[in-house]
Amino acid sequence: IRPDSREATYLRSKLVCDMHNRLGLPSISANYATLYINDEYMGFYILMDSIKLPWIEDVYDDPDSTSLYKCKSTNNHLTVKSSSNGCVNENDEVTDNTEWIEFLTTLDNAKSPEDIEDIFDIDLFLNEMAFEYLSGSWDHYLNFGHNFSLYKPKNDKWKILYYDFDGELGQDTSMGSGFGRYTNDNTDYPSYSFEEFAAKKTHLLDILIFQNTTRFDNILKNFVTNAFNPTILFPHIDELKEFIRPYVELDKTPDENGKYPGRLNENSGDYSFAEWEANCEFTTVDSSQFDNGYGLKYWILQKYRYVCKTYNMDCDPVYMDENYQYTIDKSVESTGSKPWDRPQQQQPQTTTTQQPPEQPEPTTTVDVVPPQPTETIITPEVPQYNCWAELIGYPCCPPHNKIVFSHDENGDWGYDYKTNQWCGITPFVAPAEEECWSEIYGYSCCKGCTIYESDVDGNWGYEDGKWCGIPSYCPV
Repeated sequence: IRPDSREATYLRSKLVCDMHNRLGLPSISANYATLYINDEYMGFYILMDSIKLPWIEDVYDDPDSTSLYKCKSTNNHLTVKSSSNGCVNENDEVTDNTEWIEFLTTLDNAKSPEDIEDIFDIDLFLNEMAFEYLSGSWDHYLNFGHNFSLYKPKNDKWKILYYDFDGELGQDTSMGSGFGRYTNDNTDYPSYSFEEFAAKKTHLLDILIFQNTTRFDNILKNFVTNAFNPTILFPHIDELKEFIRPYVELDKTPDENGKYPGRLNENSGDYSFAEWEANCEFTTVDSSQFDNGYGLKYWILQKYRYVCKTYNMDCDPVYMDENYQYTIDKSVESTGSKPWDRPQQQQPQTTTTQQPPEQPEPTTTVDVVPPQPTETIITPEVPQYNCWAELIGYPCCPPHNKIVFSHDENGDWGYDYKTNQWCGITPFVAPAEEECWSEIYGYSCCKGCTIYESDVDGNWGYEDGKWCGIPSYCPV
């Protein structure tokens, strides 16, 4: 189960899965669940399949498959260099990855689609590229290069399989606008061409799309005609919205003590019922990830219009009419400002970002290089902390609280039931290193360890309105 707390509607993951299944593409499915623990209501959640060995066995009748690779880490471009180790076999008993390396090597050496047609499901790959483009997806192959799996069924071709859909359909779209060698200052994201959106020009994109776009263009148009259009999606959104309405309302209703169901970390942001109502329609709302989420119907409408015009498609005149009426809820509409709004003084390099977790688990990452500072750099002294959790904004557990509930790169985590907060257990050890690596690029080092962006130079934070280098002693 997933809270999908990144987005306001509870609909994005469901809609993406439904579009895939409508088109007959290999895909997981999504539904809804209410969670109770010891008869205590813990909230409303998205219930989704997981692309693991049991799912492969159920869908493909391939028990204990040795050919399922999960590409969770970023910058996986399906090359030997990026993915031979970047993608991991889901079967722990597999120690020989020769088949995987040979597949990636063939992709690297391919000069045209014909060179890999027999081993790689190209049409499925192109459908996923169309999906990413239409939904403004920045969290899969085109931008981050992760959140997909590769699977080879018995006596069949390698297939790309997607998962993790909470950042789609206009959600936090600007996170993907700074990838590649050049920043695109155009913030009208629905009007991006495919070439603008696919900022990382990988070898696969080159041979399968950019050398000759005909095949991709036809697949893109088919995706729009049969799945991604307001004629189909708007009624489906209305139906789903009314189905989940009572559950969403209950999830956003506090108890007599002002506590909301299932919120173990009460300091995390949450969307209001009004924001849910508005974001399912045409209103853009501020995001919990320091960005914003387009109104679902607004994103679909604007992207549909752009693609229809660009590809000279015969589209529904009702929705192509510029006088088509819709309403915006000004009381919850996004202001459009972000904490990292800053002058574009430097072209970005390929990068990765990580936002602080709601619970002590890392969230998704983003790419941009910080700008050049204009003021004098002051190297801060290494601050004193009691536990590693303090470096990313969480308190230390009380001395008597040593029960470990979770573990990640920041050490062991406990839970303080008096404050209803996650807390850190692993003690902070002051580093011996004194040099600040980011000074040579014109930036001070951060006091904390919260990563907002990463690139080839290192990890970057944002403190006191300025970009700073994440100290090398941080457990990242």
